[in-house]
Amino acid sequence: MKLQNKIAVITGGAQGIGAAISTRFAEEGAKIIIADLNEEKSKTLASQLNATYVLCDVSNAEQVDNLFKEMIEQHGRLDILVNNAALVHHPDSNKNFLELTQAAWTRALEINLTGMFLCSQRAGRIFVKQNPEGKSAGGAIINMSSGGGMRAHRQLMAYDTTKGGIEAATRAMAMDLAPWKIRVNVVVPGNITVDNALGGATGPEAAARTIPFGKAGAPADIASAAAFLASDDAAYITGQRLVVDGGMEAQLRSPAVDAQIDVSGIASRLGFEG
Repeated sequence: MKLQNKIAVITGGAQGIGAAISTRFAEEGAKIIIADLNEEKSKTLASQLNATYVLCDVSNAEQVDNLFKEMIEQHGRLDILVNNAALVHHPDSNKNFLELTQAAWTRALEINLTGMFLCSQRAGRIFVKQNPEGKSAGGAIINMSSGGGMRAHRQLMAYDTTKGGIEAATRAMAMDLAPWKIRVNVVVPGNITVDNALGGATGPEAAARTIPFGKAGAPADIASAAAFLASDDAAYITGQRLVVDGGMEAQLRSPAVDAQIDVSGIASRLGFEG
């Protein structure tokens, strides 16, 4: 129960990775406010977790204000914000840079970057009000990035740009909010199987060939990382990237290139029989 009685707002908290984070936080004892546009899934999950649901488009300043107003009215304080809401794969933005429209570019920025800014600033101001002299722990903001924040996907220029921006913003916010001991970190998921479909353009077979661990991750893997960063176990961690990708970012070559490595043979020669 690492998050016992903590109040957590989770944007995009009703589906995929967001639902896994909401569920894990609730299991750890937190009181959850789910902010999402999918009313049906939000209400179902909120009922299961005894959580609160607030309809919210994070790119809309008025709706974001309403989200935090309702949170304060119900709980009186805030401890954790998870900025998970994002525009990921969309036909309008999944195009070569030369074919990307300004409208698709703008929409990606509005949701992924402006949404994070609006929610983080509202949360940050609440944290400062709760701890104006910075004498105690001041709350936690957890952003969500992607491998695209450091390396490029083909035909996802707008998405990758926002994720790189999120990582830069995480570092900048961590510095600005440090005097109040408000921690800001970012989780970087790799290929994650969401709703029985692998994120990105690869299938399970390709994932096995390109991920060092030989398989895609699960939403629960990301939820575990978020729960750690939200907890007191991470009390001295801020401005950092926590990569959860089965080794993808660390590798120089994909496992397919090194397929000739005889894993069983090596283990046998070392005396480790399977």
